[in-house]
Amino acid sequence: MWAALLLLAMTLLTAAPALAQTGNSVLIGRVIDASSKAPAADVVVTATSPELQGEQLVVTDGTGQYRIPNLPPGDYTLRLEKESYKPYVRSGIAVRTGTTIRVNVELLPEALKAEEIVVVGRAPTVDVGSSTVGQSITGDFTRRIAVAPPTGKGAASRSFESVAAITPGAQADEYGTSIAGTSSPENQYVIDGLSVNDPAYGIIGTPLTMEFIKEVNVVAGGYMPEYGRATGGVLDVVTKSGGNQFQGSVFFNITPGAFEGKMKEVRRQGDTIQTDTRLSSIRDYGFEVGGPVLKDKLWFYAGAAIAFKSYEMERNLFATRYDPTTFEPVKDPDTNFNVVDRLPGTQRFYRAEEQTLQYLGKLTYQINPDHSIALSVYGSPQYSGGDGNFGFDPARGVVEAANITGRYSAIAHEYVASSTDVALKWASAFNNKTLLFDATLGWHNQRSARLAPDGSEIASNEGLSGRPFVLWARFDPHRRSIYEFEKLSPEARAMCEPLRNADGEVVAVPCAVRTYWDGGPDFLDDSSLNRFQLKAMVTSIFEGLGHHVVKAGIDGEITTYEHIKAYAGGTSYQEEGDGSAFHDERQLGFLTGPEGYVIQDKVTVNTLGATIGAFVQDSWSILDQVTLNIGLRYDAQYLYAGDGKLGLALANQWSPRVGVVYDITQQGRSKVFANFARYYESVPLDMMDRAFGDERNIRSYHVAGPGGCNPADPVDGKGYGEGQCRNDANRPTILGDYDPNREWLTLGGGKSPVDPDLSPQSSDEIVIGGEYEIIENARLGATYTKRWMNNVIEDMSRDEANTYFIGNPGKGIAKDFPEATRDYDALTLYFQKAFADLWLAQASYTLSYLRGNYPGLFRPETDQLDPNINTEFDLASLLVNRDGALPGDNTHEIKIYGAKTFVLPNNMLIDLGLTYRSRSGAPIDYWGSHYLYSYDESFILPRGAGGRLPWTHNFDGHLGYSVKLAKDSELTVSMDVFNIFNFQEIVAVDQRYTTADVNPCVDGTIEQLEATPTCVTTTDGQPLKETAKNPNFGKPTQYQTPRQFRFGARVTF
Repeated sequence: MWAALLLLAMTLLTAAPALAQTGNSVLIGRVIDASSKAPAADVVVTATSPELQGEQLVVTDGTGQYRIPNLPPGDYTLRLEKESYKPYVRSGIAVRTGTTIRVNVELLPEALKAEEIVVVGRAPTVDVGSSTVGQSITGDFTRRIAVAPPTGKGAASRSFESVAAITPGAQADEYGTSIAGTSSPENQYVIDGLSVNDPAYGIIGTPLTMEFIKEVNVVAGGYMPEYGRATGGVLDVVTKSGGNQFQGSVFFNITPGAFEGKMKEVRRQGDTIQTDTRLSSIRDYGFEVGGPVLKDKLWFYAGAAIAFKSYEMERNLFATRYDPTTFEPVKDPDTNFNVVDRLPGTQRFYRAEEQTLQYLGKLTYQINPDHSIALSVYGSPQYSGGDGNFGFDPARGVVEAANITGRYSAIAHEYVASSTDVALKWASAFNNKTLLFDATLGWHNQRSARLAPDGSEIASNEGLSGRPFVLWARFDPHRRSIYEFEKLSPEARAMCEPLRNADGEVVAVPCAVRTYWDGGPDFLDDSSLNRFQLKAMVTSIFEGLGHHVVKAGIDGEITTYEHIKAYAGGTSYQEEGDGSAFHDERQLGFLTGPEGYVIQDKVTVNTLGATIGAFVQDSWSILDQVTLNIGLRYDAQYLYAGDGKLGLALANQWSPRVGVVYDITQQGRSKVFANFARYYESVPLDMMDRAFGDERNIRSYHVAGPGGCNPADPVDGKGYGEGQCRNDANRPTILGDYDPNREWLTLGGGKSPVDPDLSPQSSDEIVIGGEYEIIENARLGATYTKRWMNNVIEDMSRDEANTYFIGNPGKGIAKDFPEATRDYDALTLYFQKAFADLWLAQASYTLSYLRGNYPGLFRPETDQLDPNINTEFDLASLLVNRDGALPGDNTHEIKIYGAKTFVLPNNMLIDLGLTYRSRSGAPIDYWGSHYLYSYDESFILPRGAGGRLPWTHNFDGHLGYSVKLAKDSELTVSMDVFNIFNFQEIVAVDQRYTTADVNPCVDGTIEQLEATPTCVTTTDGQPLKETAKNPNFGKPTQYQTPRQFRFGARVTF
C-alpha cells in the first residue's frame, strides 16, 4: 500500500511542470482621463522594483482597470503610458506579502501641455482585496524593534515563529505562538510555498532565522480557501532573493549572561533540592550574500548562521530548620517561608548547551517576463545535551530540567532536531496576465531524537539506555531523606538527621525529598519524518458585472513517520506513597495469557498519511464597488497504521469561505469587511503512531523492602531472580478482594477502534472589522473575531485505560462523553504605520474571552503533546471539573511598538526603538494525581477556581548606530534591552495541590476544599491527609525574565 502511494505521488510530481508562484501580492487600480473622467483603456502599466527581475507589464481593459499579480513584497514604481497622454510615474508603493493594494490614476491629455507627471506621495496601504486579518512583519520592523526575547522559543537563532507574537491576538504558548485562542500546533507554517509543520506533532519543523527572511505574513483569520489544513493561523514566509547588485552582510549577536538583571529567586517550601538556572550566553554568527548570475535573468542568494545557547545550573541542597521542642518548622517572619540552611559541600554546577545551524540557498530564474522559476534549499539542524551537559527540549525551547531533583543519568538527554527542505516554484502568466498558473513542489525532512546522555544506543541494554528509570515518591508515614540517595559529608549528614518524639517515632525530616529521579533516562526515541508536497493553481481574470478573479487549485501531500521508542532498561518504576511497593509506571509489552507476558525492549512503528485537497474561489468586484470573496475548499485525509492498513479516513472536509469588502473611499484608503470561514485540522501522524501502532503497556506491582525489589539497582531492576523486581513471586495482586488473582493491568490495547461516523476536526469563525488610512502609510482599525469548535477528535476509554477508541466527544458512539468545546471572542483595536519618513509605529489592544473544556492539540497542564490523543477525554474518572477558563484566557492585552531613525552628519544614522507589552493574568487551577495517569491529571476544583495571575508589564528598547564605511558598505552596531526596568512579576504558580491519587470535588469550591473534613478524598475514599498536600501550592514557580542585553554588529556590502 505504501509503495503504491509513494509511486503515485512521484508520478504526479514528475508529470506536473515545476511549481508555485514567486510572489502572491497584487497591484490593482483604475485609470481615467483627468479631463473627462472617462475610463482610459489600453494604457500600458509597467511595474518595476529591486525585487523584480526585469519589469512587469499589463494593459488596462475597457473599464480602465489594471491588475498586476504574482508580485513579491517590496517597494514598487508604476509607470503609465498611452499615446496622447502625458506619462505618469508613481514610486514608493509599499507592497506586503499576500495583499492587494489599489493605486488609482488620472492621466492628463497631451493637450494640457504638462510635463511628465511624477507623483512623490506614498500610495495607499490598505489591503482592499480581502477580509483577512493579521500582520506582515518585515526587516524594517525587526531591525528597529527589539524582537525575539533571548529566553523564548527559537530565540537563539531568532526564528520567524518567535516574532509572530507581535501580531494582535497572538501570544506565546509552550510550543510556539497561539493565534486567536487556538494552540500553536494548529497553525500552518509555510516557507516559500512549502509546509514545514512537523508531520508527527504539527508544531514548527523548520524554525528558519529571520536573517534570511524577506517577510512573514501572519494570517490570523479570515483566510480564503487557498489556505487550508489549519484551525489556527497561517505563517506564510517569503525568503530573501538575490538582485541585480551583489549584496551581502556578515553579522554577529551575543546575549551575555553577565549583564543579566537581578533575578528574583523561586523559593520552594520544603524543597531540599533547589536549582538556580542562569543564562551564560547566547551567540550567533553568520553571513549572507546575493546577486546576479545573469542580470534580470538569474539571481542567487546564500546564507548560513550558527547559534550557541548556554545556561549555567547551580544545584544546592538544604535542610529545613525545626524547633526541637515543637517539631514545627521555623518560619521566616518576613516571607513566612520555612527557614532553611545550606548543606555544606553539596554545591554542584552543571551546564545546558545547544548548537543550531541555519542555512538557505536560493536560485531565481526568469525565463521571460511571463514565466519564472525559483528553487530554495534550507534547513535547521539542532543538537543539545549529552557529554555531561543537560539538553534543551527542542519542542519548547527550554532547559529540560527546571530543578535537578535527582541524578544526571535519570534527568539528562541528548536531543537532535534536524530539518532539510527543498521547494521548487513556478509562475506563468498569459493573455496580458489575465490567466495565471502557479505551482509548488517540495520535500520536508526531519530527524527528531531523544537519546541517552552517554550516547548509548536505544534498547541496546548497554550504558544508561539499559538502566531502568525510578521515581522515588514515598510520603507516608514520612518522606524520604536526601541522604538515602546522595553521599553527604558528616556535617551535612548530621543536619539531615530525622527528628523523633519521645516514643522514637519520626516526626520531621529536615532533608525530605518529595520525589527523586534515579536510574536511567526514562523514555527514549528516534524518528525520521518526511513530507512530499505538490500544489498547483490556475487564476483567471475576466469581466462580468464587474471584475472577477477566479482561482482554482489542487494540492496533495504524503507524510511518513518512522518512530523507534523505548524505555531505558525496559521499565519506568514509581514508588507507592507508603513505600511498600513499586509499580511499572511505563512499560511496553503485552499479555499472552492470564499469567503470561512479554516486555518489549523497543517498538518501531512506520505510519503514513495521504491528503488531497482542491479549492475554487472568486474575488468578485461587483460593479467595481464592493468585493465579494466566495469559495469552497475540499480536503480528504487518509492515515495508515503501522501494519500498512488504513487506520483513519477523514473525507468530506468541505470548507465554505465567504467574505465581503467595501472601500468607502474607493481610493484604496479604507475598508469595512465581514467574513465567515470553516477550517479543518490536518491530523498529525502521532495518533497513528500511538493509537494505531504497537504501543501497548502493561503494569504490575513489585514488593519493596528487605529482600524485595530495588529498581535503582540496574541488575535488580531488570532481574527475574529471587527477590528481584521481575520475579513473579515478588508480584502482588492488584485489586485485592475485587479480583484476588489479577497481577497485571493492561494500558492500551493496540490498534484503537474508530467511530464509523467519525467527523473530521473543525472550527468555524466569524470576523468583522474596518480599517482606514488616517495619515500616509498609517492605518487605524478594529476587528471582532468569534471562533468555536464543531467537532474534536480524541481517544477515549470506558474501561479505565484497558482499551481506547477514537471518536468525537459528545457525539456518535462517544455521546455519553461531554462535548468538546472551546469558545473564543475577541475585540481588537489597532493602529499600524509602516516604516516611512524615518519612523514606524504599531499599537493594539485586545479584549478576549476563552472558555471550554478543550485547550487544543496539546495539554498545557502537563505539556503533553499528543495531538488528538491527549488525556483530556481519556477516562470517565478524568472528566470532572474540566469546563471553565482555559489556560490561554488572558482577558486584556496591550502591545505598543515604535521606532525612529535620526540622520546625523557624515553618513551616520541612529535608530531608537521602544516596546511596551502588557497583559492580564491567566487562570489558576487546582491539580491532583490520578491513580492511572499520575501527577496533574485531575482537576480537584473546576478550571479557573484558583483566581488569576497578576498583570505583567514589559518595556523593551533598541538602539542602533550605522556609519558608512565605503560607497556600498556600512557598519551597524546595535543593542536590544529586554525588560528595561527589570520587572519581576509572577508569571506562573504551583498548581499541584497534591501528589496523592485523589477523587475530585465535583463542582466544588475553595471553601469546601479547605473545610474539615475536606471534600477531596483519596481513591480509597479517605479524606486527604495534611501531609499529602503540596506545601508550595499557589506559590510562584516563575517570575518575569530579568533584564537582558543583546549586542549585535553587522557589516553590509
